[in-house]
Amino acid sequence: MPPSSSVAAVILAGGHGTRMGGCEKPLLSLQGTPVLSVILRALQCSLPASSIALSTNSPASLYTAWKLPLLRDDTTDTGPLSGLLAGLKWARQSGADTLVTIPGDTPFIPDTLTSDLTPAPAVAISDGQRHHLVASWPVSCVENLQNWLSDKENKHKRRVRLFADTLGMKEISFSASPYDPFFNINTPDDYATACQIMQSIKNDF
Repeated sequence: MPPSSSVAAVILAGGHGTRMGGCEKPLLSLQGTPVLSVILRALQCSLPASSIALSTNSPASLYTAWKLPLLRDDTTDTGPLSGLLAGLKWARQSGADTLVTIPGDTPFIPDTLTSDLTPAPAVAISDGQRHHLVASWPVSCVENLQNWLSDKENKHKRRVRLFADTLGMKEISFSASPYDPFFNINTPDDYATACQIMQSIKNDF
């Protein structure tokens, strides 16, 4: 069953890509196609374009071509949870009751991801690994997250896993064959592997 119109998605692109030399990882080319475009193609199999946003603090001009709502962090030093908070606020304003998050360096997500992860809260697992940012979140948890992040002294509260655990997330398993759908690009070696995976995908068509 496809997700309802009350599902929104945010692509999290707030990292600095330091292990990749400080590049914008969503803009990396995979066999001629930017990572961001690959992610969007999968998401748009089940969601309208108007239900997808990008969380980034980079210059807006870098992402003009995609015509996505750009969400800026309104908290500092809170890591990916700041992007999640911005996404939840945007989703609530958009009338959604569920937000699906995907890291902007994870290009091989399945076309069925949003339906697989709903109803929320749910988190993806592949090859025994829990992918804390490939998850669905009830928009109603926005106040919980705001309160969670208000404890500035507790650095543990920057961890996505710990906040997710407060919601009682279901674990949804995905096959890691022939490749892990949640493989993400952190290093130049990862990027080379991602290019090989994309080439193999294209060869299958």
